[in-house]
Amino acid sequence: MVAQLCIRLDGIPLALELAAARVRSLSIEQINARLDDCFKLLTGGMRTALPRQQTLRATLDWSHDLLAGQERAVLRRLAIFPGSFTLAAASSVASDEAIDEFAVTDLLSQLVARSLVIADTEDAGARYRLLETTRAYALEKLAEAGEGGAIERRHAQYFRGLFDRAPDDWMRMSDAEWSAIYGSERDNIRAALDWAFRDGGDPAIGIALAGASGPIWTKLLLLREGQRWLEAAVARVGPQTTELDQARLWLWLGILFGEAMPVQSVAAKERAVDLYRRLGEAAGLGFSLVHLGLMLPLMGRAEQAEIVFAEAFRLLEQPGLAKALGRCFECYGLIQMRTGKPAAARVSLEKALSLYRGAGAEIDALNALCNMADVTWALGDLDGATAGFRQTVASVRKSPLYSEGKLGLNLINLAGVLTEQGKLDDALAAAREALPLLKDGGLAWIFLDHVALRAALAGKIANAARVAGYADSIFAAKKTSRQFNEARAHVRVQALLREKLAPGELERLIAEGVKMSEDEACRLALEE
Repeated sequence: MVAQLCIRLDGIPLALELAAARVRSLSIEQINARLDDCFKLLTGGMRTALPRQQTLRATLDWSHDLLAGQERAVLRRLAIFPGSFTLAAASSVASDEAIDEFAVTDLLSQLVARSLVIADTEDAGARYRLLETTRAYALEKLAEAGEGGAIERRHAQYFRGLFDRAPDDWMRMSDAEWSAIYGSERDNIRAALDWAFRDGGDPAIGIALAGASGPIWTKLLLLREGQRWLEAAVARVGPQTTELDQARLWLWLGILFGEAMPVQSVAAKERAVDLYRRLGEAAGLGFSLVHLGLMLPLMGRAEQAEIVFAEAFRLLEQPGLAKALGRCFECYGLIQMRTGKPAAARVSLEKALSLYRGAGAEIDALNALCNMADVTWALGDLDGATAGFRQTVASVRKSPLYSEGKLGLNLINLAGVLTEQGKLDDALAAAREALPLLKDGGLAWIFLDHVALRAALAGKIANAARVAGYADSIFAAKKTSRQFNEARAHVRVQALLREKLAPGELERLIAEGVKMSEDEACRLALEE
């Protein structure tokens, strides 16, 4: 709690001194809870301090009063950015008839020199930010000036324009190139969407931005958050919404639904395919078909998936789409795996990995390596699979494009292989790290057969039965089937349960599992 307090006060010595003066009457937790109104709270400090140091507000007032009029205007407008921002974003949002974009550049430099704006230099170029205390103060000044609504609109319009090419660039650019342009804008996207869908906002801007921002949520594996934003956008689609905006919304919403919501995922992707087909947009259509084809075998439509992939390959075999074509090979390899063709799946995944590496698609290459280890596991090479998953876990941890969800996927697969090898303690350690990471993305349920098997082998038969009952109920509710390795774990755990438990006892425990929540199932599965 002390560390959180220091972070929220940006490490400013004066702010920390003023907070410390409150410790006599408030706990650290209470001070943290009241920081949203920090300027009222942080009064006092040393009685011998100069008047301008008596309160944090007085200190900021003193600094603000030293600024020229245009510097004040730019500072308060920059407060609209909830996190960091680029020079281009600042110039577009903070300029007006009296302060052009070139003047904003000079004024921003002056604010940096006065320590009111922080410049962070990165490999991709400088990004700027306001300290939390300074931003809160500047937001008040923005409201006093009556500019809040206009600046919120300019902010949302800028990011709607910036992200217009993000989905196409996602298919064509290397991860490093894409991330340099779009990867740091999550907080700005959140703020823009929040404004667009509020009373007084502009739903049309929100609809366009939501569909265009789909790759951000998948890249960061913030699947549930992305789903909420896109569902909010879909609810506001009207006759004036363009077919391109609708196609993007349905495609990325279907991708975000994924295996967690297979029925909804297929329906959304089918709508995207229809829209892209009407638009005659080959790359978008091909990419939509790939993601539709990936889900169809889970719904018992494997033959249709073959037809879908045949069309997708034709559309994506064109210059500049190596990354998208790699995704086509990878997804095709996954359905080959699901339909009991692991050797053929390995060939497809190797092609995907080659295309990804050639296109600089580091994230996708890590995914392909994980899937290749999964194929190795399906082929019965447990040592090779263990080595593959350990290597991928290490690579994900070191990657600058690291995400917790990708780490969780590799760790839970590693736990499954270790379980089959009888290394139950190591499997438990991997699963304990993996499941919390997967729950955030709505993916934990897919792998519960592995932890149920580990529990059964460890002698936790009752826990294993309950977890197995929960897993069966979820697969049935989602109308989907298990993947190859998960199906094998399911068969084995069911055999163990029938061997160790009387039929009536097994039925009772499974019925208890059906009534559990996901959190309860995971907790039982991870007990010593």
